[in-house]
Amino acid sequence: MSEPINVRDLVPGSSVVLPDGAVAEIVTNPGDGMWLFARYLTSPRDPTLVGQEEMVFAPDVVALGRPAAD
Repeated sequence: MSEPINVRDLVPGSSVVLPDGAVAEIVTNPGDGMWLFARYLTSPRDPTLVGQEEMVFAPDVVALGRPAAD
């Protein structure tokens, strides 16, 4: 079992992996522990989502993705 992810700690620029294998970059974190605003970086299920912004429900974050670029 993997470590739990505290979505409140995620800052803009952080990347997360979603259940379908998509990777999204955090755009805004309201800090409520339930929602993140993110932009798709990859989307194996639907490539048309790349570049789109969407609200992500915290339980849908399955892993941390690529680290943010410095």
